[in-house]
Amino acid sequence: MLSRIMFAASAFLFAACEHSADSKLVGSWQWKGCDDAGDVAYRADHSFTSRDWAVTYSHQPPIVADTGEWHIKGNRLIMDLKGDTRPPEARHVELSFTFFDRDTLLVRATDGRVNTFERLR
Repeated sequence: MLSRIMFAASAFLFAACEHSADSKLVGSWQWKGCDDAGDVAYRADHSFTSRDWAVTYSHQPPIVADTGEWHIKGNRLIMDLKGDTRPPEARHVELSFTFFDRDTLLVRATDGRVNTFERLR
């Protein structure tokens, strides 16, 4: 009986943690790197919109916008981009992430760089 209760409790905690990560991600975030910057809005319906722009080169397009769907699996943020701003093989992205605190998100890009996202208020 105790093992069933422990199993039920651990299943509940796992589900609560999964929900918690989703709800913590919902909102608008911004980031700025050496060469580029951007923002992304994650919605509770698991859709998102994003914008990227160059900060060092004036000849780059001012804004590259995209939309898509997202979900979290373990410590991975999985995004499926719907726009045509990236080649087809780059429209499914899986990124390692962690919350530093409530308003700071650390994301490891596919090239290994770590980007810091700050929540917009």
